[in-house]
Amino acid sequence: MKKLAHEEILEQLQERIRSGEWKPGERLPTMQELATQYKLSLTAVREALRLLESRRIVSIEHGRGIFACNDPGLLEDPVAPIRGMETRSLLELLEARLAIEPELAAYCAKRSSGAQVRSIRELADMMEDQIRRGVDHFATDVQFHQEIAEGADNPLLAQMLSVVADLSAQGRRETDKLPHMRDKAVSYHRLIAIAIQERDAEQARALMKAHIQDMINTIQSRG
Repeated sequence: MKKLAHEEILEQLQERIRSGEWKPGERLPTMQELATQYKLSLTAVREALRLLESRRIVSIEHGRGIFACNDPGLLEDPVAPIRGMETRSLLELLEARLAIEPELAAYCAKRSSGAQVRSIRELADMMEDQIRRGVDHFATDVQFHQEIAEGADNPLLAQMLSVVADLSAQGRRETDKLPHMRDKAVSYHRLIAIAIQERDAEQARALMKAHIQDMINTIQSRG
């Protein structure tokens, strides 16, 4: 399966740091410079850098720039054993998301900044518009869930979600093909965004749980 743009640049940036091209503590090019260099959108570059930051491979310091992490040991994949899970079933990956994402949504409702709340709502609206126009919405879907993870302000949980999201990239495209799943995802995303906007942690948790459980139920009913 063809890799997404942010997945390709993620691997290349990680390898450039791992090879020593960018030394620990060294400033990387700006997002705009990387987008120009790789001929990709700023959205793809930003998503790749967010994933690298969640893995503690880079540090994004607002107003200062992007830096390779100071500790070379952090380049070692802290979740390497989990990455052997690529052959796991889609249901197992959804169960992993079910264990993590409802709590992230609840924490996000409590802890996210005003800017993060607005971004989450905008991403929900963007995904709805993309589905209505029949264009690829996968990157927006991933970014929506990643933004919630960041808003939860728990780097360890965000890193756990990043691992699961990487493993389930193909599976997410498969669930998208399930009957009515796109329409239901749009509704869930909108309601989750509203619950977070209203700072209703219990509602955000319940909606995220229902969103993922609905996918699990649909897959099991087709089995």
